[in-house]
Amino acid sequence: MADENSSLPTAAYAAPHPLAKPGFGKRGAPDQRPRHATDFDHLPRREASIAAYLDRLPEGADVSVKTLAKVLPDYGQCALRTALRRLSDAGHLRRFTETFIGSGGSPQWVTRTYFSRTARDDSWWAALPAGNVPQAEPDEHQPADPAPSRPHNPAYALLAGLGRAEPRLTLSAADCTSLAPYVAEWLARGASPDQVLATLTAGLPTPSITRPGSSCPG
Repeated sequence: MADENSSLPTAAYAAPHPLAKPGFGKRGAPDQRPRHATDFDHLPRREASIAAYLDRLPEGADVSVKTLAKVLPDYGQCALRTALRRLSDAGHLRRFTETFIGSGGSPQWVTRTYFSRTARDDSWWAALPAGNVPQAEPDEHQPADPAPSRPHNPAYALLAGLGRAEPRLTLSAADCTSLAPYVAEWLARGASPDQVLATLTAGLPTPSITRPGSSCPG
């Protein structure tokens, strides 16, 4: 019996997907539910199609927008960038910058994309880099929540409110999630929220630089 999702793009069965450079690329999130044909039914058709394709890619696959645009010609880079952002908002994907020890033995910074067919909320993703994710599996009969709840922790809350102190530093939910572990470390070392805000907003150029409009509509 074919294990196929009807929304998969035709390119999913084309040539083998290229791998990223060592240390980069896709990483599967831990403790996922078994694959099921309805995994992405809560998503719009485009996002469901792309999610189904990403779900089947092996560890270390190159999931950069440029590479995905080559293997999924039905979508341009702009559409893929928007779709990946929406998959992140829906709790299926996060990008983290981590250290990696290469063949030469020296550490380097790499960007890894973690994908989960099981939708996760922001607090789960925030705990992933530190290895503190909860082990309990969600009820597989419950539909995935397309609007994951926001974590109630001081580090995330501080980052989420950064734009109120300095509009030029307004962060997305994905940004807050990826940066929260670093802010949490500052707070754990005794820094107050006001000290962290002062550090993050210090040294910005004056006058304000206007944020350019995006060329990729959401």
